[in-house]
Amino acid sequence: MIQLKHILISLIGAVATDEAIAEAGDAGAPAPALPACVQVKTESRYVPYGYNHIVTLTSGCGRPATCTVATDVNPETRSVDLPPSTSVQVTTFMGAAASTFTAKVACTLR
Repeated sequence: MIQLKHILISLIGAVATDEAIAEAGDAGAPAPALPACVQVKTESRYVPYGYNHIVTLTSGCGRPATCTVATDVNPETRSVDLPPSTSVQVTTFMGAAASTFTAKVACTLR
């Protein structure tokens, strides 16, 4: 009886571990890739009382793109239209205490 109890506990633990691994695999899915013709540049501009965080999207594409822009400082997603062969600047935060930030950008060609 004791051996059966240990076997059941081992099986339950194995099932729980497999479920945790499957969930972790889904959570680590790669971010959508940018088209090769779209480039992203980040910049912090010092202004009185902090830094403005700016993301510049530059298109070398022959078609327009729709991009979403967010940062680790401002996770609110903004949608931006990016015409062919142009640049668009998106100010994601004004007067930030820190100069560093990471942009999260995804674009699709239309």
